[in-house]
Amino acid sequence: MGRRKEARVITVTVAVRSSGLSQRQVRECLVRSLVQEPLTEDDLAELRRIRRLLELGINLPGIEVILRMRRRLLTMNASRRAAAWEWPGDDWDLDARWQRLLPWEPEE
Repeated sequence: MGRRKEARVITVTVAVRSSGLSQRQVRECLVRSLVQEPLTEDDLAELRRIRRLLELGINLPGIEVILRMRRRLLTMNASRRAAAWEWPGDDWDLDARWQRLLPWEPEE
């Protein structure tokens, strides 16, 4: 994601209080590059997601995979919206156009 824009910098101590994770867990997320220093509001949101996933019983390697897939989906959706924006005409519907190009019918 194209992050690291000008934003309020957050300390690890504040991240611990705001995210509900322990200091050790926040530092482990930094070591695993799940978030990056200097921490920002986007990183706090990511730490909160990590806390929710941990509460669901998912371990850190699993969380790494989930977050990587989430970032890919966000990137793909942004690319898709950008492609739709560039297409002439106001009625552009990418899903409908793909369906016409590559029709798919479930096998019976």
